[in-house]
Amino acid sequence: MSKPKNQPSDMSEGVSLTSPSPATHERAALANDGGDARGSARTAGGSKRGDFQGAPPTNRAPLNYIHEETQLLRFGVDSLYLSYPGVMSDEWDQKLARLKTLAQQEEEVAQAVAQISICDHLFEVRDRGAGRFSYVLVDNAFRIQASNARSKSLPLAYVQISSEYLTHAGIEQAETALRYVVNTLGLVSEPANVSRVDLFADFSASCEMDAFEPLRDWVTRVESLSLHYSYGLFSGWSFGSGGDIVARLYNKTLEIEKKSKKFYLHDLWQQQGWDGNCPVWRMEFEAKRNALVSLNLPKLSDLLPNLAALWRYLTEKWLRLTIPIETDSNRTRWGNHPLWDFITEAFDTETETPKLERFYPTRLPQDERLFVHGLGGLTSFMASRGIEDMGEGIGEYFHQAKEYHAVRSGKHNGIERYVGKKVKGKNRRFNTVQNPDGAPPFDEAASAAYRKASNGE
Repeated sequence: MSKPKNQPSDMSEGVSLTSPSPATHERAALANDGGDARGSARTAGGSKRGDFQGAPPTNRAPLNYIHEETQLLRFGVDSLYLSYPGVMSDEWDQKLARLKTLAQQEEEVAQAVAQISICDHLFEVRDRGAGRFSYVLVDNAFRIQASNARSKSLPLAYVQISSEYLTHAGIEQAETALRYVVNTLGLVSEPANVSRVDLFADFSASCEMDAFEPLRDWVTRVESLSLHYSYGLFSGWSFGSGGDIVARLYNKTLEIEKKSKKFYLHDLWQQQGWDGNCPVWRMEFEAKRNALVSLNLPKLSDLLPNLAALWRYLTEKWLRLTIPIETDSNRTRWGNHPLWDFITEAFDTETETPKLERFYPTRLPQDERLFVHGLGGLTSFMASRGIEDMGEGIGEYFHQAKEYHAVRSGKHNGIERYVGKKVKGKNRRFNTVQNPDGAPPFDEAASAAYRKASNGE
């Protein structure tokens, strides 16, 4: 839950990235930093990280902050969205159209074969498109929105590379694998465009993140700022929601525990010295295509060598955490908070971020869902029948389940048919096994009516 957005009177220095004049300024700023990012890293106040003695005078003491206890745990690209200009082949258009129609059928047996194997990836084919894209293919590595062969204005594919796959493979290896998949679908006419990139730095620090004055300490180009509270705790800040650039500083340990369940990050943090107890905070910037184009970073080949320069621009020009000078109303002259100096230089390290050793393109449920929630039916059955012995409960449960499904289906193997049908459906959803294509013929007229009603084309 977030508090209502504040509209600070002097947080809008500069204008948005989409205006011509600031766009020119931002391209120049990034170009000036683009050579040796490590050598030219500076704070917005002009001092290098750690030069706390040179901080400008202020009539209020800095917040309690111990620089030595700050640890950079990971940094890099968390989310990457790419689009590939081109045209889908007629053969693949027909193939995906058939699988999409199967996914729309009421019979689960037909839905279960709405899968396609491409370059060692077993994708689920969804029953409807997304926006103007006709097809959606999903596994744990990629979410692909693909146009049909008749499309003239859309790219061949718009793809989100999953955070987990990026953590394992890195950008270049992940994009190489993706390119093979997209090239299979049709003719790609030019290299990948970047539609969105999320840069991040994970760190632990002995600093109270909710102690900053929202209308004073933060200097940013946007006017929207929000504080967020979740589960009775302060969970973070967000800046510029809905804009071409969005920033978030949030409690990543809380987000993992309560929402994303990306516990594999714990091991990667511990490799960098995390004690397993101190909260880990994530500074994250989401840059959409309009911002990237204005900064002369439209292609992936433009972005990759300039990640450090982009991070420096975002942390020096777009957003800063400052120590205000009460006697100076010009906020651009305020020095950085020491924590912000640390964050600004996150991408300037020579140290390579640890990678996730194992990755599976399957989308498997968490063990808690399987072995805790999955036992709900059994425990309810045992309680309803007055059974306390687990062995007796399991045996009696399956005995009565077999009788129930035999009566329900009118067939002696009703439970086997029911379980087999459900497993095939989950094979598709989890990307684990390619089901044999034994789907019954489907009603084209009914399918056309469904598409019209759901606007899924």
